[in-house]
Amino acid sequence: MKATLSRWILRLAGLLIVLAIGAALLVPPVLEKRTERRVRTLLLAVQEGLQRYHVKEELYPKRMMTGRELIQLLSDGEHLETLPTNPWSGRPYADADEDDWLRYRTDSLAETYELTVLFPGTEEVEFRLDSTKNQSLE
Repeated sequence: MKATLSRWILRLAGLLIVLAIGAALLVPPVLEKRTERRVRTLLLAVQEGLQRYHVKEELYPKRMMTGRELIQLLSDGEHLETLPTNPWSGRPYADADEDDWLRYRTDSLAETYELTVLFPGTEEVEFRLDSTKNQSLE
């Protein structure tokens, strides 16, 4: 009886170890894909807000900005339908946090724009949307 119980406990422990390893291998890619979908949703919402801004002002915003600054500008001017969620922190973008990898810039005449998303913690571009070459995320 004691040997049977020991074998059962060992089998259960082995199964739990296999499940933990499997989860450790599967969870990071799933979280990465979820963040990527959130980033794409953010970019499309901001792009739409920029288009509304452009229609009203006849130019794009005239200075380089972080994502937080741009979203605040678009939100204050009512160019965004809703305040987007920060895809890296999961909080509303208006909240002050350091997880802001969205960047905005324009040309000297404010006739074109470029939105870039950097890989977190780097200066390497992950996504780029602009009004000339990269108008879509596809």
